[in-house]
Amino acid sequence: MMRSALTCAVLTLGLLTACTTSSTPNAQTQRPDTLLTVTVGPDVTSAELERQYGGSVQLRTDTFAVIGNPTRLSASSGAPERNGRVVHNPAQLSAVAKAIWPVSISNWNDVNDYASSEFKVMGDHTAQLWNDRQFLPFPGNSGAFLGMSLNRAHASQSGGHSATIAVIDGPMDVNHVALSGSLVSASHWRDFANGDAQPTLSGNEDELIYGHATAVAGMALQVAPFAKILPVQVLDSHGDGDLLQLASGIVWAVDQGADIINLSLGATTDSGAVRQALEYARQKGVMVAAAAGNSGESLLYPASLLSQTGRGVAVGSLNAQRAVSSFSSTADSAMLFAPGEDVYSLYPGNRAAQWSGTSLSAPVVSGELAYLSAQGLTPEQAYARAAALGTTVTGGMSTWKAVDFADLE
Repeated sequence: MMRSALTCAVLTLGLLTACTTSSTPNAQTQRPDTLLTVTVGPDVTSAELERQYGGSVQLRTDTFAVIGNPTRLSASSGAPERNGRVVHNPAQLSAVAKAIWPVSISNWNDVNDYASSEFKVMGDHTAQLWNDRQFLPFPGNSGAFLGMSLNRAHASQSGGHSATIAVIDGPMDVNHVALSGSLVSASHWRDFANGDAQPTLSGNEDELIYGHATAVAGMALQVAPFAKILPVQVLDSHGDGDLLQLASGIVWAVDQGADIINLSLGATTDSGAVRQALEYARQKGVMVAAAAGNSGESLLYPASLLSQTGRGVAVGSLNAQRAVSSFSSTADSAMLFAPGEDVYSLYPGNRAAQWSGTSLSAPVVSGELAYLSAQGLTPEQAYARAAALGTTVTGGMSTWKAVDFADLE
């Protein structure tokens, strides 16, 4: 179920109130060039931290703080990190959405004559999702979904009931008819890229980031139709963001009651701020799935961190033959693979499209985690269970697990 959200979250910088565990940058805060992440207790105020380190407190919880452009450092404080880029711009090597092909776009109501209103109540009528071995909302996904026995999970009637998946991403078409009824209250939304509360669609179709978050949300809901989506924007309409925005988005999602965080994005460097934000999520019992990347080489961050530590799931892509996609990044450490090549999902303007990339694989795993969350499992138990349920997939000298729903419930 959706975790209880904070009722007194601070949205501006300043003193930490007695009942608040975090604060986020205000709308006018300029992006800092450097970040210093420090461990703190709830009794230390932001003003005290600014006097000690200089700069300004950009993000604050009851366990850590992120200070922008610190000027007074010591041997004990450590060195600040560059506030690096977080992207899924297909033109960049570090992109997660490197291979996006928005083709087969059609009016949503013409997709297999399956009306948007029916799509939204599919959790209440799971039999409507399938006609024998055909997945009705997107017949093109039938093979991929049958390959992981998703039809059996849908027949269980659970559908990730009451779980909330935070899609931390770029602009989302929150008015897409297929998302109607599946978004949490707008009071929980947040846009860190533009400093406001509305992560709504922006940009144009010439931008390869366009529709990315919408597709991610749609993929999660195809897997877990009962789940709710929490939109949190950390990337702008060009697909760019920074490490502070990513860390802030993670903390925000946790404080707003998310059960699962989906990260279909990445960076090329480690980050103390993001690492602490992920630890904050772990301590609060929030599950995390992150896309591996599409370079065909090493994992993006934070997928690499999750793979090495087991504190989340790094997700690679499978093709229609349930083999590792040629573009999918991999590692010798733990990973889970899910369909992400030539799959169908939502596209802005009440349309659908075909997509490829580990960005689409991650929400499949987030959907599986929604089922496991609904069963009351802890994050560690859910990760272990997902791996145990998976089938074996190989690549080179490595062996991993691929998502399988056959014995999920």
